[in-house]
Amino acid sequence: MTVSGTAAYRQRIAMPPDAVLSVQLEDVTLADAQSPVLAEFSEHFGDRQVPIAFTLPVPKTAIHANHRYNLRASITVGGTLRFTTTRLYPVLTDDRLSQVDLLLDAVTASAAGRSANVLPTPLSLPASFAAALPCADCPGIMQTLTLRGDGLYRLRRVYQEKPNGLFAEAGGWKITDNVLRLNNGTETSLFAILDNDTLRQLDAAGQPIKSPAYLDLRRNIQVDPLNDSVQWYGKFQYMADAATFTECASGLSWPVVMTGDYLTAERNYSKSAVTPGSPLWVTFKGRLEQRPGMEGPVIEQMVIEKFNASQPEKACKPTASNAGLAIAELKNTYWKLLNIGDQQIPISPSATNQIHMILANQGSRVSGFSGCNQFTGSFKHSSQELRFSQMAGTMMACSSPAMELETKVLEALNTTTHYRIEGEHLLLLTGNKVIARFESLYLR
Repeated sequence: MTVSGTAAYRQRIAMPPDAVLSVQLEDVTLADAQSPVLAEFSEHFGDRQVPIAFTLPVPKTAIHANHRYNLRASITVGGTLRFTTTRLYPVLTDDRLSQVDLLLDAVTASAAGRSANVLPTPLSLPASFAAALPCADCPGIMQTLTLRGDGLYRLRRVYQEKPNGLFAEAGGWKITDNVLRLNNGTETSLFAILDNDTLRQLDAAGQPIKSPAYLDLRRNIQVDPLNDSVQWYGKFQYMADAATFTECASGLSWPVVMTGDYLTAERNYSKSAVTPGSPLWVTFKGRLEQRPGMEGPVIEQMVIEKFNASQPEKACKPTASNAGLAIAELKNTYWKLLNIGDQQIPISPSATNQIHMILANQGSRVSGFSGCNQFTGSFKHSSQELRFSQMAGTMMACSSPAMELETKVLEALNTTTHYRIEGEHLLLLTGNKVIARFESLYLR
């Protein structure tokens, strides 16, 4: 079956040939979840002007009578959003039509300006970079990194042929000594800038990864919109019947749309905020959307899809003076293993399979997962000295190479004599030799 129609706008503005019209058919049945895209149309204007016709073929098996479907459209020029739909266009079910004429609204300069080159950088932005990376138990990992000029990024990984294999994150980026640093508030990723069109992944220490795999991300022709559902952490404030959210890693702020799970966030704020208008640090799953603002123009706003939790006494973590990244604490931090010696630990799509440890704030107890088994023990530390003792764990057997890796992890803990914290990284040392490197994920 097909969904068709035209897309147009009222303004008497001609689009250049490289302008791109994109139309998506979404399943909007669930209000608190990301809307799956069932079909998409994307074409350059070329020598045409609006109205422009579109057709989206849709498998009949993908349509369910009790679901709701909507069309969304946008027009971009050079990766900058110029026009977008700001109202619902329901189709297909509930006796609705399969042919619709879409009317798009202009995006204001302030809204489009978020994608402008506002930060000094050796890269032409906005831009998307992509690569197919190797995967241990799937055909490959499609990785796409999108950078905006205002300091916001989105990193998406799709584990091919895996159910629920989509993982996305957003946060702030910085460039230091031609190294791109991505910070989502809990983790840091590093990329070397080889040229304007090429990024190369680095390890946690900022060194090239020793791998025969091709690890370069190349610039895409088109810029992906940053509309994935991701976890956000930052400052929520409510005053004069309006809410704003400021993301910690990038420092950017957006008005919050009063849809989705917004009401839960507002009620939580009313109960938890110290005083009206004071900041409340929150976590939630949400996405960015272009919508009409309170005064009419279309602006970028935050949609809270699933509210998680709040902490009135917390704040965005302090920044390290040398790198612009947070300084972690040894205790009460979830330390995820990145390297054992020169061996890099593969990225695990599941948090339950991450090799990690937590040093409790009270009781001097350490616990974690070593690759096959859970472990526990004691630790002592003073100044930069750190020693683990009385280590014990479960006795589950694992296949190679997981068992060999676990042996290395436990050996590193047993031989640790010192530690050093560099920003968000914990280094375990035997004397002056680094034997393991961890990265922090804060407990909330």
